[in-house]
Amino acid sequence: MDVGDGEFLEEGIDDLEVVYLEDLEEVVFNEDGEDLIQQQAVDLARLTFSKHSTSVFTGAFNKNGSLVVTGGEDDMAYVWSTENAEILFECTGHKDSVTEAGFNFNDQFVATGDMSGLIQVWNVQQKKLVWCYEGDDMEWLIWHHMANVLISGSASGDIYIWQIPQGNCKVLPSHGTSTLCGKILLDGKRLLAGYSDGQVRLWDLKSGEMLWQLTSNIPVKAVTSLDITGDAYLCVVAPSAQLFKVADGTQTASYLTTDETEVEVVAFNSESGMLATGAISGKLCVWDYKKNNLRHETKLDTSITTIKWGLNDRMFVGCTDSCIYVCDARSGTLVEVLTGHNANILSLSLTNDCSSVLSTSDDATAKIFVIKND
Repeated sequence: MDVGDGEFLEEGIDDLEVVYLEDLEEVVFNEDGEDLIQQQAVDLARLTFSKHSTSVFTGAFNKNGSLVVTGGEDDMAYVWSTENAEILFECTGHKDSVTEAGFNFNDQFVATGDMSGLIQVWNVQQKKLVWCYEGDDMEWLIWHHMANVLISGSASGDIYIWQIPQGNCKVLPSHGTSTLCGKILLDGKRLLAGYSDGQVRLWDLKSGEMLWQLTSNIPVKAVTSLDITGDAYLCVVAPSAQLFKVADGTQTASYLTTDETEVEVVAFNSESGMLATGAISGKLCVWDYKKNNLRHETKLDTSITTIKWGLNDRMFVGCTDSCIYVCDARSGTLVEVLTGHNANILSLSLTNDCSSVLSTSDDATAKIFVIKND
């Protein structure tokens, strides 16, 4: 994707052009003022998985959408069928809440990780444990998108890189503070990591060399999440909503509205050149990061916990009111509200073809909804 000629980088951060489109809140109510969400407070999910006994923190589809892995506060993870919610196998042995779970690049393995630092890898076809590691308290866990390589960030700040299932390990050393998030660049050769002291570092995965760290405009608060454009030109971090060049860490903009001090979640839509930010206050913004303007904003009467992009500029917004708001980010309108949960939405995941969305919740369930992409 072409990020453009870089003109927006030359504009001052204070010179954001604000373009207000239709407020999403206006379509939450019908002509009689009756709450549309209450009207639709029925279970719209195609399938519900209810084997967890308490909050389900994480969930992910495999590549063809036939299987899901979920992990929860009950120290359990399950791999189950998206056809009928039948359990393929249980990922037992965890000692704390399972907060990370996902399939590798070819669906041969599934990894599950708990907060205490126990990470396990299972052979999906054989339904058996093939590798495990127990170390520092785990903060995040991701698979490499092109190889059987598993990467985990720890509370100590060390980042571990393993070959699976051999277990060969490399460590990207800590600078004395926890690493809270990490993302592999599309080229598969570099990793961007955020830390609890506001530091952001870019690492070379092969050599283990740190390519750069922020030396100016370091976020005041811990970097709890980050995202990268598809062309690896820009990265954005939360909660500060600061944008940096991936090449050298130079700050280019900060996307906070005047009445917000931080955001909960950030997510790029590289195809459309848009960036979504969501806050605990309920403020939802969509920015055009190429032109450096705010396309639209709205204030939901709930806290935003997660945002995922789908096809046709559809944006899926998970909230603490148990609803998933499906928005058309280009026009700024609410397309539909996916209801069925009765507690906080904790995670969202989409199938590769964006035909279904998986949600997990504090209500001890995971649900699959069919997406209308017309």
